[in-house]
Amino acid sequence: MLSTRFVAGAAALCVSSIACAQSAVLHDGTVLIQKVPLELFATEGPVWDIDIEKRQVRVTGRTLTIPAMINGVEFSLEGTDVIGPDGQPLGPITAEHFDRLADVRAAVKDVVPDTACPDCGILRFGPIRSLFSTTEARTGAIVDGDDELDRVPEIQRMIEDNYFFLARNIYVNHASALGVDWLGRIGIRDQNGAYPTNPNQLPNRRYWKYPGTAGGTLKSAGSVYVDAQGNEYMIPDGEAVVELSENVVLGPVRSVSIGNFNTPDSFVVGDVVVMMNQDPRFGAHIMGLAGVHLSREFFFANLPVGSEIAVVGHMVGEHLHMAQEIEVGVYDYSLGVTISAANGNGERFRIDVAQGDIAWRGNAIPADGLTLSTRIGTSEFPVDAVPDGVVAGLVHYGVRIEGIDLIGVTEVVMIARDAKGNIVKEQAFDITPFIQ
Repeated sequence: MLSTRFVAGAAALCVSSIACAQSAVLHDGTVLIQKVPLELFATEGPVWDIDIEKRQVRVTGRTLTIPAMINGVEFSLEGTDVIGPDGQPLGPITAEHFDRLADVRAAVKDVVPDTACPDCGILRFGPIRSLFSTTEARTGAIVDGDDELDRVPEIQRMIEDNYFFLARNIYVNHASALGVDWLGRIGIRDQNGAYPTNPNQLPNRRYWKYPGTAGGTLKSAGSVYVDAQGNEYMIPDGEAVVELSENVVLGPVRSVSIGNFNTPDSFVVGDVVVMMNQDPRFGAHIMGLAGVHLSREFFFANLPVGSEIAVVGHMVGEHLHMAQEIEVGVYDYSLGVTISAANGNGERFRIDVAQGDIAWRGNAIPADGLTLSTRIGTSEFPVDAVPDGVVAGLVHYGVRIEGIDLIGVTEVVMIARDAKGNIVKEQAFDITPFIQ
């Protein structure tokens, strides 16, 4: 049953040292210890409220406290990825900067209007979707129990206006691929609900219908902690992942447009317009072949119509998508040799220390004329590779080694050598998260 899966999953987290942490420190310095006997919890549902001062999130009827540290290690909200005013990455949201999670900050203070590169669109023009459901975000401040809910309808109005502003600007760049009906599908309609027939003669803004959205999701697993006075806190020491949604678009690209100072970079897949994420609380990453990071400039300069692409991010309605993660079969050969390792489904390595077995797969590019090997501990083993046959220089490899000493081994190293035996690339992979 589903409930059994969640309970079993939360219990399994106790295998790791973080999940079975003994201590936590809150932002105000309060020291907590894990409750005995162990009391586990897990959540996966829409966010109901956040309390900036207390560093708390309310979800599925529970109030979770985001700690500053667990066992001396800084804690952060997975899924978040903020950038600074100059576009530099600042990492995930932590207890120290917990206010970055709020709609009011994302829509006003953390907007980054600069372009990603000289020939690219804006970095972060602001969110088009609230952390809360549309209905709740539109309400005024209301008291719920002992606290006042974090509701600012003026900010929700800004978010909805931003949605329509960006959508209209992007439509102009893809009009030939979309048709004027697309404007009606995203909510631009007249007083009778009719779609516009002329993109240059739109109905009055008061009649436009912003598509309703659910609240952002908080997935968490953790346990109960107590302070010196015996007060209990639900601490997500296993994980805490925030996402507005996890919408996937996959297929051939129909249209591509590089943005400018008021329009994000974007492309069309099917009838969905995909723009680079504009919400400053979340990232916008592009991954090419072998898992290599691609710059925005290179990606859009090398994305022809017809390219197969996969996108994960959040949507508003059914036709506008904010891309947070993009995977595309493109490689920037100026980066030199890249070697990846992945088994899929989040399981990069299969390891059984007791049996001495280890296995994984991966890719290397450009690998023409190169031989591969792997170093595990103090031993090196040859690795067979098979050319892709379609993408120039791409090879696929697989490693399966049995009956070796894996005690104390924390990483494996992939090695690429040229025809003379010279090492041209060494890539180390941490295997500790996968050790059984």
